[in-house]
Amino acid sequence: MSVVAHPPNEPSPARPGGPAPKSPPVRPGVFENGSWRHGELVHEVRSPYDGRLVATVSHASAKEVPRGPKPVRGLAAADRARVLHACAEGFEARGAEIAASVSAEIGMPVTDAEKEVDRSVRWLRLAAEAVPHLDGTSTRLSGPGGDRLAVTTPQPYRRVMAITPYNRPLAQLIVKVAPAMLAGAPITLKPSERASASAALAVEILLDSGYPPEYLSLWTGGPDVAQALLADPAVDFVAFTGGARGARAVAATAGPRPGCYELGDVGALIVYADADLPAAARAAAQGAFGNAGQSCRGVKRILVAEGVAEEFAALLAEESGAWRVGDPAERTTRVGTLADAGAVERVRTAVEAAVRGGAEVVAGGEYRGAQCWPTVLNKVAADAQLVNEEFLAPLAPVIALPERALDDLPDGYPGGLQAGVFTRDLDRALNLAGRLPVGTVVLNDGPQYDHPLAPFGGVGHSGHGRESVLSSARNMCFAKTIVFPAPTEGPR
Repeated sequence: MSVVAHPPNEPSPARPGGPAPKSPPVRPGVFENGSWRHGELVHEVRSPYDGRLVATVSHASAKEVPRGPKPVRGLAAADRARVLHACAEGFEARGAEIAASVSAEIGMPVTDAEKEVDRSVRWLRLAAEAVPHLDGTSTRLSGPGGDRLAVTTPQPYRRVMAITPYNRPLAQLIVKVAPAMLAGAPITLKPSERASASAALAVEILLDSGYPPEYLSLWTGGPDVAQALLADPAVDFVAFTGGARGARAVAATAGPRPGCYELGDVGALIVYADADLPAAARAAAQGAFGNAGQSCRGVKRILVAEGVAEEFAALLAEESGAWRVGDPAERTTRVGTLADAGAVERVRTAVEAAVRGGAEVVAGGEYRGAQCWPTVLNKVAADAQLVNEEFLAPLAPVIALPERALDDLPDGYPGGLQAGVFTRDLDRALNLAGRLPVGTVVLNDGPQYDHPLAPFGGVGHSGHGRESVLSSARNMCFAKTIVFPAPTEGPR
């Protein structure tokens, strides 16, 4: 199938004879010290689908970022649970509003944006229920001076800083905010500049729901703002989700401070010859095309036993036909846009290079503006750029390998976030799962599986640390040990 390019979508014009569309009011992009304020930079948020102006947010510059500790009152466990439950209710009540904002800002289909709201509500509720489980330990210490009792408790860091990407602008904020409140740690949010309007609305909903203002800060802006925030010595812990280049810059400024770095991956789906091929094709389509492929734990390459690779590629091509590309605001749309037209051009260049290397486009291969059609490629070379670099796009590259090579994958695997394995042979699946250097192996499903209670994170180039409701909350605390004095001798 040939690779086809269409002209970019044109911005929607005003109705003939009708009034010109009004510019939206400028939304303040900074919340600090309990109040909203405007940054000195004006940032227009335009739909990546049709270019229309959907919001205007004032971004901060680096010179506006303050430093120094911000005293907060301690929150009792019952208060933290109450706040988290109230915030879950707040997002449920305003779910349509925040979903529409996310959809318009980043081109995510509105039905997927609604799932982002549901995921956020689930994290908040589970964090509320986990408050009693964030507990410490006690140990009897024996020594020459007599026995003592040591009580170790989780103590929240003075301030957590969270840096989040554009591709899941609501869920990635809540994945950081919910554990911070569970731990009782104040948090400063630095969202991607591509998703500042949705971040500002999310913070508004949190505050309106009763989130203590002194426990929450928001700073919109570019990478220079993140660097200025990291320079604050009051930041004790860094929670970063994004690309490797950004992580290196963050780590260089953060220095030895603890953190959790969740980076990208060229997530593999491994399909053996004895697999349920239709089920594997459905999982591959969901993992490769969901959220237009813009997921760090999605399917980025499919390693298939060579005896069934042709059949599998045909099944996957058939599955791709169900993924309608269109206006993100329409409920029938399953694939919206990429970040911008530049991201699409990078994808097209990599696909064309793979084709020159022997790959065949068996479905998709079409582009329009910031949109990329779900694309299935067969006979992709194992050394192709398309499968060795992370592309946030709806691509499903199939690589045919001998079954022995699938068994030997762990020997040369560079590390990663998650992998999926399809086989009916449980011994083979468990052997591979035990040896693959990734954070999670999902058996007979795609690597896109997630759950708020399952620790998530990478190995090697995919980062370090683990995120889950309790894992993240524990990350945001340090262990405080209090040693009680030995009892004085006295009559029994």
